[in-house]
Amino acid sequence: MKHSKKRRIARLMKQGLSYERAFAEYHHERNSIKTTSNRKPKDRFLTSYEWRRVRMQALIRDGARCACCGATPKDGARMDVDHIKPRKTHPELSLSLGNLQVLCNTCNHGKGNWDETDWRVGQS
Repeated sequence: MKHSKKRRIARLMKQGLSYERAFAEYHHERNSIKTTSNRKPKDRFLTSYEWRRVRMQALIRDGARCACCGATPKDGARMDVDHIKPRKTHPELSLSLGNLQVLCNTCNHGKGNWDETDWRVGQS
């Protein structure tokens, strides 16, 4: 983590935010910065160590099977880890393992960030 990133998160935590909320707020601020090029800015959250760690925990917990359609990598599906409640509207849940489910790329893109369906078996 860069020093400026650490300082910004530390300042947010001093304001009473949890580490997870401060981390999410930091990335929300960073991703809101406009670019002058036509290229879409890279989502720094998705390349962060914190996201990769919790993403792997979700994959280990749920396995590499789509909770919606049942597809697996053996079927040729690419697996994604989906935020049930979208990061855009619930940034405080960005790193919450309870807000994650494994979906294939097709189901994840169909669900989008407007649908909050929890496809995990026995979950609501």
